[in-house]
Amino acid sequence: MDNASSTRHHPLPVKLVNGAVRLMNVFGRGNVDLSEDGLLAAARKGTGLERFGDEGFLPGLRVLLPALEAEARLNPFGRLHAKAEITASLKNRLWADACFEAHPEILQRKISAPIVIVGPVRSGTTRLHRMLAADSRLQCLKAWEGFNPAPRSGERDSDGAVRRAEVEKFLGLGRRLNPGAFTAHPMEADWAEEELLLLNHSFSGLSPLGLYHIPSYRDWFLGSDRTPAYEYMAKLMKLVSWSRGDPEDKRWVMKTPQYMLDLDTLVKVFPDAKLVFTHRDPLKTVASTLSLMWNFAVHNTDLPLRKPIRDTWLGLCEEMAHRSMTVREALPPSRQFDVHYGDMNRDWRGVMRKLYDFAALEFSAEAENALGAWLAESEREGRHRGHRYALEDFGLSRGEVDARMMFYRERYGIPYEDGKA
Repeated sequence: MDNASSTRHHPLPVKLVNGAVRLMNVFGRGNVDLSEDGLLAAARKGTGLERFGDEGFLPGLRVLLPALEAEARLNPFGRLHAKAEITASLKNRLWADACFEAHPEILQRKISAPIVIVGPVRSGTTRLHRMLAADSRLQCLKAWEGFNPAPRSGERDSDGAVRRAEVEKFLGLGRRLNPGAFTAHPMEADWAEEELLLLNHSFSGLSPLGLYHIPSYRDWFLGSDRTPAYEYMAKLMKLVSWSRGDPEDKRWVMKTPQYMLDLDTLVKVFPDAKLVFTHRDPLKTVASTLSLMWNFAVHNTDLPLRKPIRDTWLGLCEEMAHRSMTVREALPPSRQFDVHYGDMNRDWRGVMRKLYDFAALEFSAEAENALGAWLAESEREGRHRGHRYALEDFGLSRGEVDARMMFYRERYGIPYEDGKA
């Protein structure tokens, strides 16, 4: 396991930012304010708006900010990154509230029978989500809408091109600064993306745990009631579909691995959701998850990260499996459908026919062609092909992961991908 400083993995632009800000600090001019008052003021100044409306974001923010200061050991780049993301979420909440005030009919929209993909990180949830999103009868969250969900004029998508262009620029910068993360999880502004981006605006998403080592936030997060965050997520989904003019009865296809942790909350907020559960060999998902999170976090600190990421995310992988299994036992089988990673590789059409039947949606020739075209393009471009990962990079063995995850493997009959028990 590599316990060396993270600095040797920083690209030149990150090193230059760190050096410049530290030099400014010598002259008292490099402070990056991560105080609650300062961030709220910056968001209000940046939007010209005052009212947040729903203040369900404050509990998470009030745990996150002290954790960033006391535990994350942020370098200057990390502080700038944290400030930019938090301020962007606060600004979107202000803009969203202005839309809800101007158009109360937005919140009267219905989200009916969404198809919700639930599964471990790196278990094929993204592939399945983006395949289904290729069906024009379904709607999904696009990456640019997740980062920038709220029209800024209070009117229906008058500035969608501007919001999209901002995210396209942000993602382009991310690919240059952090190619490892974007190889592991490719993103484009118009691609389907998970609703975790919306949960992040309530500071009740898993993302901070993938960006920073903040144990106190992790402990709060695992014990918190995330109902307000999910209710606000639903409001933002309604805002997104309203702003682009989608018909109210167009069904959503949703996904984020966080739903494994929050399955009870998910089914409370979306009571008629059709739940699709993905499964893959935990030896693969755990190793890939640790690598992904390391790639996302490595630029934000100068300290070694592999051990903190191993300890946090192996625990989260185990907790996600336990919680989802417990809630599933109380749900009727008619609401649940299981998809194994290997089955998708062998016969995706057969899996999709059964899935569409489960979702009460016709697997039409048009849908089959659209899904097949998406998959062919993905394979042709070789997405994910450059992502290399190994348990040994994080000081783990097969036996250690099996000891933690065997209950999940046995419950759903998940085979070893390499054929070795």
